[in-house]
Amino acid sequence: MRARILLTGAALGAALLTGGTVATAQAAPAPSETRTYVDVGTFSSQSACLSFGSAGTYSDWYCKKSSTTSNWHLWVNLDS
Repeated sequence: MRARILLTGAALGAALLTGGTVATAQAAPAPSETRTYVDVGTFSSQSACLSFGSAGTYSDWYCKKSSTTSNWHLWVNLDS
């Protein structure tokens, strides 16, 4: 009976020790691949938005029509 308890304790200890080292190795999060865009302007037409976006210094931008008005919004990735 003592041998069974000893072996069970050793097996549980080994499982806990192995689980602890695996959890530590998986603790680091992966780097984020998401881009953050900021609304930098509102324009009355798509052509005005596109013109302003292409004349800017940022390479990653897009124009999107407002869901509530007839305006267009210029969205810019400030990291570009």
